[in-house]
Amino acid sequence: MPLVVLGQQNSELVIGINGGGYIANKKTSVQYNGFYNSYGVTNIFNRPENRTIFDQFFQYPYSIETSPNTIKYSPGTEIGFHIGKQKRKSKIYIDINFADLKVQDVVTIAVDDPNNQSVDPTYIPISLIGKEKRNMINLGVIKTVYEESNFSLLNPIFIQVLEVRLKENYIIVDNKQYNIIHNSGTLLNQNLGNSPGGYGFGIGSGLVFNYFMNKDLSFDFGYHIQFSKTNFSENLSPWGIQHSLFARIVMNGSKYFSSNNE
Repeated sequence: MPLVVLGQQNSELVIGINGGGYIANKKTSVQYNGFYNSYGVTNIFNRPENRTIFDQFFQYPYSIETSPNTIKYSPGTEIGFHIGKQKRKSKIYIDINFADLKVQDVVTIAVDDPNNQSVDPTYIPISLIGKEKRNMINLGVIKTVYEESNFSLLNPIFIQVLEVRLKENYIIVDNKQYNIIHNSGTLLNQNLGNSPGGYGFGIGSGLVFNYFMNKDLSFDFGYHIQFSKTNFSENLSPWGIQHSLFARIVMNGSKYFSSNNE
């Protein structure tokens, strides 16, 4: 019998751990493009303490040629925990998931190199990196929509609390990292940090394929679609669709905890 009978006729606690991928929409990735505020790439190149370093590295007159036009998140990783109260055909559950996202692009610098034997400048790409953390709590119910032998198809519906936090944003010139400031107070007080972010809400659903091993162990392979608010600031808090793909191992928590208490 599939997972829905882990607890037989009684309600049973189930616990699980999961890992997989997280795909975020690009609506908030714009903040990592290096030109989102007054403390971006242009500011870095204009700072007196950096000019001598850049002059030595580029050797000839240089200027910022292009900035990223279609910056977006790379697929990220997601890990988490699952706790539920299982009945025959349904389960009330809570998921706690943690996702790490990255943005990677380039800013092009035009260098007027007289030795390049061309009327055009020499174009040098410099790396632009952004890193972000998302923490999600999903509270929902999952229903069995189909079952046969050791397999079952499940449909989760949940509400979500989503915390988003900018971790890092920087460029790399000559193998050295130059941070892009997102909190202007950081310029005066380093203790304030450089991590804008906040909390939002959302809803989600999906499909979960369950493979039942025995009455105490099963495996889930699932997909979640989430419509959530990514709240970084008053000016950047869009609603959008995010996607998760995951694999999860699920155990009979009631048996585990009872055996530990004996």
